[in-house]
Amino acid sequence: MTLPYASALVTGISGQDGALLAAHLLGQGVAVTGTHRPGRAPDLWRLHGLGIDAHPRLAMAPLDPADAPACAALVEALQPDALFHLAGQSRVADSFRDPQGSVAANGLSTVNLLEAVRAHAPAAHVVLASSAEIFGSPARSPVDETTPSAPLSPYGYSKLVAHAAVGTWRASYGLAASSAILFNHESEWRDAAFVTRKISLGVARIARGEAQEIALGNLDAQRDFGYAPDYVAAMAAMAGRDGGADYVLATGHAASVRDFATTAFAAAGMALEWRGEGLHEVAVERGNGRVRVRVDPAFFRPVDAPLLVGEAAKARRELGFAPSLDLAGLARRMVQADLARLE
Repeated sequence: MTLPYASALVTGISGQDGALLAAHLLGQGVAVTGTHRPGRAPDLWRLHGLGIDAHPRLAMAPLDPADAPACAALVEALQPDALFHLAGQSRVADSFRDPQGSVAANGLSTVNLLEAVRAHAPAAHVVLASSAEIFGSPARSPVDETTPSAPLSPYGYSKLVAHAAVGTWRASYGLAASSAILFNHESEWRDAAFVTRKISLGVARIARGEAQEIALGNLDAQRDFGYAPDYVAAMAAMAGRDGGADYVLATGHAASVRDFATTAFAAAGMALEWRGEGLHEVAVERGNGRVRVRVDPAFFRPVDAPLLVGEAAKARRELGFAPSLDLAGLARRMVQADLARLE
């Protein structure tokens, strides 16, 4: 699909979603300016790995989205056709340690960028990376765009501030502003602090004899795990639509952290057997009895929704969104990529 816009501003381009989105946009002929934190060199390892760090249509600019005048100046100078706001505090666990910082990084930064667009580039389409964490622990599952918001964590609240701002600026000022309500979307480009990448990297190290086991938190938490490139492609399509709207992006299938670990080990040829319960549960490798996964209470969150699954019918219908990998395919891709990196 050819996108109907020529230029895009992408905040947080060095992260998983930012780098994948930039690669997708560049592949569609869009000129991309990506932002990085002022005062430090941009982290280019993902852009380099994707082969776009020296792309002639890619430019970089320093920006602190919490700096409203800086947001206004950059938007005024660039006049982008689309603005994708992906920068911010991205870890639920960190939000419990710094709730005020999370709200500022995720909520107030969104207001700054919406105001910058309203004042200086009102024809631009703004797309926010919202989060399924805004739903908390919903009474019914799967959830869709009409499900009430009730976040359980400071991170979820910070994303709800941003999500609500997008809807408010759309209704109050007529901006073309959309929220991508992202359920768990993973890839080989995910940061190692996230549980799926922690698992895939741990499996790769164990397979190479460089480690013996992985320590995890809540094994029972069930999430909707999809493949990140599918999600950024949907976000790019959102910016090409007239007007703004909100879209749940999800696979519609739940898997526990235990399921993901089992599948990831299987991708490296190791079958797990789970024994025990609660904090004493372990996974041992079938055939040799070696413990490969232990539970560590240090990795538990103060509050954790037991189940988050999304219904993406609207995105399938209007954006052509279609998950390309199931859980086994996702885990296999991540483990194989980590094995290749370690080799």
